[in-house]
Amino acid sequence: MKSTFNVTLQTPIGPQRGVLTMEEERGVLSGSIRAMGSTSFFKNGKIDSNAFEFSGVLNMGFFCTKYQVKGNLSGNALAAVATTGYGTFQISGMRVTGAASASPAP
Repeated sequence: MKSTFNVTLQTPIGPQRGVLTMEEERGVLSGSIRAMGSTSFFKNGKIDSNAFEFSGVLNMGFFCTKYQVKGNLSGNALAAVATTGYGTFQISGMRVTGAASASPAP
């Protein structure tokens, strides 16, 4: 099952909007997160009931950072924490349903 979320990351440079796509197959999670002008793909994440986790590397052009995300789903809402080499960021979001847009604001 594939789900797309419009998300907001709380970063030291202010809130950053993005899009998180997750696809689950037999408890294994893969997908991508598009934020801060970059897209990071991940695979071999885990999802169990409403709890999920995944990790990857975000390439920002002038630097790369590894990240690990752990969170929960509650209906159409997503809440997570991303741990990176640059600190810990809160992530919140809502599932894109119907004709809702899945593109971050500029």
